[in-house]
Amino acid sequence: MFSPDSLFSRFMNTLLDIIVIGLLWLICSLPVVTIVASTTAAYYAMAKVVRHKTGYVFKEFFRSFKANLKQSVLPVIIFIIVIAVIVMDVIYVWNNRSKTNDALFVILVGIAFLFLSCSVYFCPFLSRFTKRNRELFRLSAFSAFRFLPITAAIIIAVIIAGMGLYLMPWMIVFLPGIIFFFLTYPMEYVMRAFMKKPEKGSPEEDIWYNQKPGSIFSLKSKDGKTKNK
Repeated sequence: MFSPDSLFSRFMNTLLDIIVIGLLWLICSLPVVTIVASTTAAYYAMAKVVRHKTGYVFKEFFRSFKANLKQSVLPVIIFIIVIAVIVMDVIYVWNNRSKTNDALFVILVGIAFLFLSCSVYFCPFLSRFTKRNRELFRLSAFSAFRFLPITAAIIIAVIIAGMGLYLMPWMIVFLPGIIFFFLTYPMEYVMRAFMKKPEKGSPEEDIWYNQKPGSIFSLKSKDGKTKNK
């Protein structure tokens, strides 16, 4: 049961990796301006280490964090400004009820949904693709509508998780990592739609994200060297 190769040990090691990634995300997000970089790094580490059993949590997390920190600063500023404007407008129309403001409230909720729809794809795309922010935003907006059922499911799951944290703050230790883990399933499906299928026998075929993901009971593979993200 306690053998390093046993199903129990593999499961516990995977669970530990999930929790550690969540804690790293939480700690590295505290400066706020780094929240996009930490979210990108958490997704990258979760997909590569936990799902594809390649590499090590700390190494892959901070590799992605450092690689994307500079590019992530502007998106953070944009996100903060947009969120602040939406929140202030929602509070205003809610405290000043009228037929016009009620209609405006519905419009603001729709705008917030559209904003969240685009936001949920940005960090995973940043972790995988080497593109400018403008291209990533465009790709995120396109994906939000192309995969609308997935988008809606992710947003609902995040809202439920937020409510859970509000009721049980102690879950902050476990919940972020669990969210990132389950996020990899729909997000990897979405990203495969924008990735070219590698030719059989080509070097690209050996890149970790082009390989079939392992289960939570799989053993880790050796870390391959690649210039790709």
